[in-house]
Amino acid sequence: MTNWFAGSRWCNGDLAPTPAEERKWPAFVYAAFWTAHAADATAWTAGSATVALGLTWWQAWLALNTAHIIGTFLIVANGRMASRYHVGFPVCARVSWGMWGSYMAVAMSRFDEIVQIIWNGVNTYYAGLLVSVALQCIWPSWANVPNTLPESAGITTRDLIGFQCLTFLHPRDLKWFYVAKSIIVMTAMNGILIWWLHKNGGVHFSAQPPTQIPRVWLWLEAFNSGFGSVSSLTVNQADIARYARSPNDQLWGQIFIFPLASALPGLYGTLVASASQELYGTPLWNLWDVTQTMLDQYPHHSGARFGIFLAAASMALALIAVNLATNCLPFGSDVSALFPRYMNIQRGQFICCLLGLAIAPWKILQNGDTFLAFLSGYGYWLAPIAAILCVDYFYVQRGNVVTAELYNGKPGGLYWYQKGWNIRAPVITVLSLIPCLPGFASTISTQVKISVNAARLSNVSFILTYVIAALIFGPKQPR
Repeated sequence: MTNWFAGSRWCNGDLAPTPAEERKWPAFVYAAFWTAHAADATAWTAGSATVALGLTWWQAWLALNTAHIIGTFLIVANGRMASRYHVGFPVCARVSWGMWGSYMAVAMSRFDEIVQIIWNGVNTYYAGLLVSVALQCIWPSWANVPNTLPESAGITTRDLIGFQCLTFLHPRDLKWFYVAKSIIVMTAMNGILIWWLHKNGGVHFSAQPPTQIPRVWLWLEAFNSGFGSVSSLTVNQADIARYARSPNDQLWGQIFIFPLASALPGLYGTLVASASQELYGTPLWNLWDVTQTMLDQYPHHSGARFGIFLAAASMALALIAVNLATNCLPFGSDVSALFPRYMNIQRGQFICCLLGLAIAPWKILQNGDTFLAFLSGYGYWLAPIAAILCVDYFYVQRGNVVTAELYNGKPGGLYWYQKGWNIRAPVITVLSLIPCLPGFASTISTQVKISVNAARLSNVSFILTYVIAALIFGPKQPR
């Protein structure tokens, strides 16, 4: 750490540029990271939940993966600055928002801060339910643990015991973890898919299910939820890209792999949901119901129960890995920026885990519609921040950043702007959010009454908000 970092309120060990000896992530590790990130229960659930909307399996799959392809380019673009200058998102934000303004960017991305806590809790709860299935494979009596909680709690004693939050490891230590996880989880997903297709007698291309909503709007809702599952890394990619050996490592390790890797879990989720709908009349859109139904078929078959144990435990591992990369890590990075003297990444990760339990995440996973509404709203809020970071770096800054000035919090500094604020960034963020705000509010509360057309804007909220922010921010601005 050079002298101009020492003692500064703008820096600590996690905010400083990543030392050369810690830039260890080559392209194949990024490829494994994205395979591991894509091959998780959230991607599976997003695919299966879209079937529950009333789409056919191929319509749901196409909507999600169109969003993922576009999202991949946005993610890689916002990883460029970090992979070149080796700094995380809170420091990258200083370029486009100003030194003090970056705190607003961090706080805004932390609706995202709040949502990171929610997502961490949702994924941890989801993992806990899979752990519960895995424990039933070993000890069938686990299914009979008495519930001592009231019905109003929305969760049973057994499921609460399975809730675990051990997700506070430093990202620089995780590269081999993601390589191993990508292999284990894809194997488990293939096993689950094969079982259901065998049970259902193959894949059946059924007719479109009846629906009262025009199908194009259902497709756009699924499309928007696809952005929700990748939107966090359109903003926080810097927290991962900073460990790249070179900018090309994060580029080529991601640009092709993520669209391919994400295509499979979503497809598997839609196929299994379609198969379960044919078999039982109801699409099983979450993996704990999928694996629990599989387990119920084998009350006394030890070999089958062992296989289901491996599948459920592997998917729980997948959710823990996603929490590490996209929830605990960004939260830890941001609180480290807000309170550099008292916080570091690992302390922030631990706080995120504890708060994730406090927000009762099981309420979000009650049904497919609630889950998709959560995904869609999440992406909408992050879109203008991602757009401003991208346009500012490539169009305004022309890809040139002065690293020392990222830690210069004095008037006259390159990224000081006006009293530490580039006022255009927050103003444009607010303006770009306005068109879809009524629709977003209606997804949060049923008490908000809006027109049908206003509600439908929420079905394209991410891409519309991103484009508005990018177009307004684009014209070159004076210093």
